Amino acid sequence: MAKSTTGLQWPSIEAVISDLDGVIYRGDAGIADAIQAFQAWQAEGLPFCFVTNNSTHTAEDVVRKLDRFGLAIAPENVVTSAVTTAELIRKTYPGLTRAFVIGARSLVDAVASRGLEVTDRKPEVVVMGLDREITHEKLRIAVEAILSGAVLIGTNPDLLLPTINGFEPGAGAMITAVALATQVKPLIVGKPEPHMIEIALARLKTPRSSTLMIGDQIPTDIQAGKRAGLPTVLVTTGVPSREDPSLLSPDFIVSSLRDIDVGPALAGRRQQRSA
Repeated sequence: MAKSTTGLQWPSIEAVISDLDGVIYRGDAGIADAIQAFQAWQAEGLPFCFVTNNSTHTAEDVVRKLDRFGLAIAPENVVTSAVTTAELIRKTYPGLTRAFVIGARSLVDAVASRGLEVTDRKPEVVVMGLDREITHEKLRIAVEAILSGAVLIGTNPDLLLPTINGFEPGAGAMITAVALATQVKPLIVGKPEPHMIEIALARLKTPRSSTLMIGDQIPTDIQAGKRAGLPTVLVTTGVPSREDPSLLSPDFIVSSLRDIDVGPALAGRRQQRSA
């Protein structure tokens, strides 16, 4: 059952922004209740957009993965931290030309597609995401570059990622190691920062007050939604939450996405179609 942590009633919901890992699937296993909920919302015409801190996937990768679970979406329905990172580098540091990237091919390609040379020779920016082939040599190059003045940018601060069998270290664990070694604070692009939420809102074109943010992690998903001014829902299917009084609490907590009350919005859409 849904529980409000703020005494709020469900808002009028016109659109949904949602995390993926721990909400829609765990590793390669879909979460049945979540898939069914999104299928029902899609059938009723409720718009939604996924925002993922996972920089190892392109939007097209996510489309193919969700299609296997029976949920058909378009690449425009997905905002990734890899693409957002590349765009933010170009916007924030337009004069930089050389980047050293620790991460998956999707992150490397995203950075290169914005006109940056991906290299380990005198990089001006170090970009870090989840790298399942991380080595001491990669870390050494990153540390040396940062100590020589390179900017440190991280795709996301996730310390853990949910898998079908448990959890694995996330990009945040690797970024933290380099940040501690260099004593440099990284610029974080993904949640809890609101950059991806803002991109999703621009695509949905719906009011903040009626666009629901769904996630499984309070430190990232819920904080990003709150910072963007959205009502937030924590679903307890992903990373276990730890008590932290310094963090903003979700407006609602659910054990299944089917507990989310989008009834008024869907009823209004049915009336519009039948008019």
